[in-house]
Amino acid sequence: MSPEKNGENSPQSCERLIIALDFDSREKALALVELLGERVGIYKVGYQLFMREGMSFIKELVGLGKKVFLDLKMGDIDRTIAAALRAVPEGVEFVTINGGKATVAAAKEGRGERDRPLILSLTFLSSLDQDDLRALMMNEDLELDEYVRVFTRRSIEAGCDGVVASGESIREIRREFGNRLVIVAPGIRPEGKSRNDHKRALTPKMAIEYGADYLVVGRPVTEANDSLGIADAIIREANEAFTDRNL
Repeated sequence: MSPEKNGENSPQSCERLIIALDFDSREKALALVELLGERVGIYKVGYQLFMREGMSFIKELVGLGKKVFLDLKMGDIDRTIAAALRAVPEGVEFVTINGGKATVAAAKEGRGERDRPLILSLTFLSSLDQDDLRALMMNEDLELDEYVRVFTRRSIEAGCDGVVASGESIREIRREFGNRLVIVAPGIRPEGKSRNDHKRALTPKMAIEYGADYLVVGRPVTEANDSLGIADAIIREANEAFTDRNL
């Protein structure tokens, strides 16, 4: 039996890597999914692709054996949120919400007896930093770390399963709240790659060392000339870091 057939040279996979399908069409998204094959099992779908392809595309991904991070940052009246979560199909691993305790409660009501999707709250966009926070809140004394800590505490109290967090905030959240929640880290950038519009980007190794449970990678893979090569490098780095953390 050849090495390829017995698995000795088969590509590594990482069950904690999420690739962001920030494309304008189903065809482009599925081409990357096919290219990456068994390397990646979770894909993030946000506004850009969802508005064009809708829930039918989510179901298509699930039908291909993939899990989905549905990143729509849902915020609305309780009845609407509960109805939306009831409509989320099996195979969606995460959803993001934007709201307080009542919104979280409505999302959990809509999820019902299922243990998925995990309900995540967004702490602060990775494209924003300390200066942006102070401008948004009109408070020159407000520190980003403190804002994120308070927000995370309230998210846990509201019943969220986890948060989406960036930069050094990940380390502070893990240090204060331990394993009480799942941390998903967006804006991951391999060493030497452009940060694009992510002001608080981290390398895969740094994010995992800080305490991230899942990594979201978009443009470094989706816009690369060698998407496979970049994905493989990220997977190797992530697997080594997760092994060092005994995860």
